[in-house]
Amino acid sequence: MMTAGPIWALGAMSGTSLDGVDTACVLTDGVTITAFGESGYRPYSADEQSVLRAALGSWPEAELTAARDVVFRAHLEAMSAYDGVALAGFHGQTLAHDPRGRGTHQLGSGDDLAEALGCDVVWDFRSADV
Repeated sequence: MMTAGPIWALGAMSGTSLDGVDTACVLTDGVTITAFGESGYRPYSADEQSVLRAALGSWPEAELTAARDVVFRAHLEAMSAYDGVALAGFHGQTLAHDPRGRGTHQLGSGDDLAEALGCDVVWDFRSADV
């Protein structure tokens, strides 16, 4: 994606607290933030928290269909609230973290979100840092 000038970029974050999905927008050219946009929060329901809590500690080879569906639906709902976004960043839902061993497991698919949102999604950027 090559554009001249700043674009609206959306970020989404959810963590092992399992409280929900935080979102925020910035207007940026990739170097300088020109403006801060809206931010939001989409809480996980008690049922969603239960599904995710049951998946904590799991690695990619585990069967995680229900948890994957929760992560996708919650993030899509939170991220769909923004208009004019050209790029999104998706952290994924942390399920397991072993920096001296297996690395980190961030559940979710940026490809699926990109298709649903209709914009490019940068994702799985944490794995390279662990």
